[in-house]
Amino acid sequence: MSRSFTARLVVAVTLVAAAIISIGLFIDYRISRERIVTDLEEGARSSIAAAVLRIRELTTGLEASVLFLGEAIDEVPNESRMDSVLRSVIDRNPNVFAAAIALDPSVTKSPAGLAPYIYRKSGSLVRTDLTKAAAPYWEEPWFAAIRDLGRAAWVEPYYEDTGANTEITTFSAPLYRSGCDGQQRFIGVATIDLRLRDLHDYLDDLRIDKRGFGFLLTAQGTLVGAPDGVVISSPIDQILESDNISDWESWLQADSAGPRQTEVRCPDSEEPCELLLAGAGNNQWSLGLVYSEYAFLRPLRDYQVRMLIMGTGMLTLMALVVSVVARRLTAPLLALSRASGSIARGELDVELPTPTGDDEVSQLINSFDSMRHDLGSYIRDLESAAAQRSRMDGELSAAREIQMAMLPQGGQAVLDDEAISLWARVRPARAVGGDLYSLHQTGRQLLISIGDVSDKGVPAALFMARAISLIQQWEVQPATVPPDLALLQLNEGLTRDNDNCMFLTLFIAVLNLDTLTLRYASGGHSAPVLLREGQPKILEQDRGPALGLQEGLTFPVNELQLRSDDRLVIYTDGFDEAQNTADELLGEDRLCEILARPDNLPLAEAGDAIFAAVDTFTDGAPQFDDMSLMLLEVPGQRRAALQAEHSSLTIDQSLPGQAARWLEEQWQAQGLPSGALFDMQLVLEELICNVRDHAQTEDNATLSLGLERFIDRVELECVDPGQAYNPLTEANRSELGENTEDVSIGGLGLHLITKLTTRQSYRREEGRNILRLRLDIAPPSQDDQNTVTGD
Repeated sequence: MSRSFTARLVVAVTLVAAAIISIGLFIDYRISRERIVTDLEEGARSSIAAAVLRIRELTTGLEASVLFLGEAIDEVPNESRMDSVLRSVIDRNPNVFAAAIALDPSVTKSPAGLAPYIYRKSGSLVRTDLTKAAAPYWEEPWFAAIRDLGRAAWVEPYYEDTGANTEITTFSAPLYRSGCDGQQRFIGVATIDLRLRDLHDYLDDLRIDKRGFGFLLTAQGTLVGAPDGVVISSPIDQILESDNISDWESWLQADSAGPRQTEVRCPDSEEPCELLLAGAGNNQWSLGLVYSEYAFLRPLRDYQVRMLIMGTGMLTLMALVVSVVARRLTAPLLALSRASGSIARGELDVELPTPTGDDEVSQLINSFDSMRHDLGSYIRDLESAAAQRSRMDGELSAAREIQMAMLPQGGQAVLDDEAISLWARVRPARAVGGDLYSLHQTGRQLLISIGDVSDKGVPAALFMARAISLIQQWEVQPATVPPDLALLQLNEGLTRDNDNCMFLTLFIAVLNLDTLTLRYASGGHSAPVLLREGQPKILEQDRGPALGLQEGLTFPVNELQLRSDDRLVIYTDGFDEAQNTADELLGEDRLCEILARPDNLPLAEAGDAIFAAVDTFTDGAPQFDDMSLMLLEVPGQRRAALQAEHSSLTIDQSLPGQAARWLEEQWQAQGLPSGALFDMQLVLEELICNVRDHAQTEDNATLSLGLERFIDRVELECVDPGQAYNPLTEANRSELGENTEDVSIGGLGLHLITKLTTRQSYRREEGRNILRLRLDIAPPSQDDQNTVTGD
């Protein structure tokens, strides 16, 4: 489904639409919530303000009635008069539940005092006497507190058990009479009572939600309200809890210019509610309102849920519609996609969808059809070009073989003489190139040459063929022509009919094998490098110009006296001008370092090592120019083997034991370090077992072993006639620590050979595998060396 354009289109449209709807619902919820909360707070404040006005109106009327009672009492209070006044006050004010006049016992005839109390009951007024209460009435807060306070005040709610048997709150006012001395004397108190149930009726319209309620808060922190439907009076800290208020008394007594608001827990749940509190006037009461924003927002949340459900349904329906429409619109694209797969497989005759109209899809189909026809034409042209390229590659391959055949030994030459050893190799940058070398021995004289034709490829190869034929004519002349004269003759031959102005740089030399005197001339060619005692040195030479540009030129002759152990390196500029991926040239200094590294190696190994080192420097960059290398070495004690032994052993089951005994005998006979014998025996055993078990040799085939000692190393050579196999490159090297059951054949043996020997080399010659292993050892002292060589 992830690969279907229709599915991805449906998913993308649905997700975008869902995001838009979600964002819209979120914004609508935030705006609606803010508006509802704002309206709720404003409504709560308005409700409290209205309730404050009603409570003030109520208390003001009640307080006036109490003052009327005080004024209506005669100088000498009369019980019947008191009853009449009390009944008159209750009748005139329906909000008054009860009224009383309680005289101080000091002004009454009876020690029990006088305190008529009239209250409402079942539509009528009932009289009782507070002197019959269980406790003296003058000790009650509504009497004692007012007496001590000396002014009228509301008393904290209490339960009246004399006859009314209900919770009430009382407004009491002190009564005073002038004495003979003109001083005001306290004679008692006048009270009116207000039932808490009747008081709560004034607060009932403060309830603005089911979980909220309105209440009256007295000056002492008593809450009068009905949070659960039943009117109660309890301290506020027993009814309401708030994380924001640790001390309700301090919070209530704090000055506030207007209504105060804080968050509390709803009485019937752990949900948060809001508390709004405002003063009710001079009576030191406060009115409060508890309401739940969460409850008020429930309809909004329910609306959001309904909208989400509807939105989900709409999205599902929209996805179906988009899927149907997208399938109809993308059907030609799907058919075109299937057709493109067939075209990718080469089926250019596949049927394309029929274009309808001139829309973008139709234009795409027409363009695709045009591309299909163009692609068919291109493929036919490409096949034709590939066929031509194949023929050209075949011709170039044949040309390369022909060119290499023009060089001594096919492009890689080896010459061994008792006086001199030579190794040469040419590596063209392309199939064919312009580099050349030549060697020819006439009696005790060795004629050598190495050159580089300007340009590369086929033109350079043709010019090189012309040059090599002229050089070979020089080499076979009856009398040896000196190098300077040879260059002159070659220049004359190459200059004729050279309309393309191609040229050749050439190093040509004649070596006397008896005296080791090298006479050479250079036609614009780089100077050779002499390795003497392991130190490279670029020879100073007098040279003439390149060949083939102008007739009548002369070339100076140079002479070099070679010594034992000297190695002369002659090369073309493909070496010192080799470039790496950073376009950096190798240069003569780096080249001299490379030439000196394999100084102790045999010529063939040293030549391969030099080519490999240059390839390492170029780091994968393509070969820019043809590369030719010639190594000329004078045998000497430093490179010659001090001792050499060879033996042939039959390849059978006894081969490992025979080889081990032979190695031990030769090792001891040549005085080699005994500490290295065990390592070499392990290596030889690995080689012998691999040859015996996997070489697939004929019956009675023999294996040749050779052990050669040099001053600073010992070399072991193993030659077998088995099938071609290079263990250094073809064996699958196993990981150290790998399960022995999983390792490949020869994998661990390759680790052993490379770890216990210094250098390894392999070559295939005349149907034989030749593996040569080198182990570096400490050079012997001069006395030991004389003993080894027999001096």
